[in-house]
Amino acid sequence: MMRIVVDTSVLMRYLIRPSTAICVLIENLWLNDHVQMVSAPELEAELRGVLRRPSIQRFISPAAGQILLDLVTQKADFLSPLGPVPAFTRDPKDDKFIACALSGAAQYLITVDTDILALGSVSTVQIVTPETFLAILSRAGFLSHS
Repeated sequence: MMRIVVDTSVLMRYLIRPSTAICVLIENLWLNDHVQMVSAPELEAELRGVLRRPSIQRFISPAAGQILLDLVTQKADFLSPLGPVPAFTRDPKDDKFIACALSGAAQYLITVDTDILALGSVSTVQIVTPETFLAILSRAGFLSHS
């Protein structure tokens, strides 16, 4: 099964204003077990922190945020803590996503963060938007059955 890391920005857009691609990614692919999300305690901590922000709570209910957080903690393949993370991007807060993808043998890191997207790939991890990820799967014939 294909392994993916999903950036917090994509998960938040799913709750606030999801694109069709983000809905397909989360609902059709991940929740229906067509792809395996990989996560780590550092990623969960960031998601939990973002969900607690008053600016975010204006747009989503605490219950909706908790459901997503519970799904991530229950369904994702959780790695051990990442420990010291090398610098990959100009924003040290983004580096944990790349470290998680590398440690968790993920093929794709899915993000809408332009700083991370600018890398294109790191080692064997392709860094793509949700839309690009679906286009890749579609070209491979993967989406025709999901």
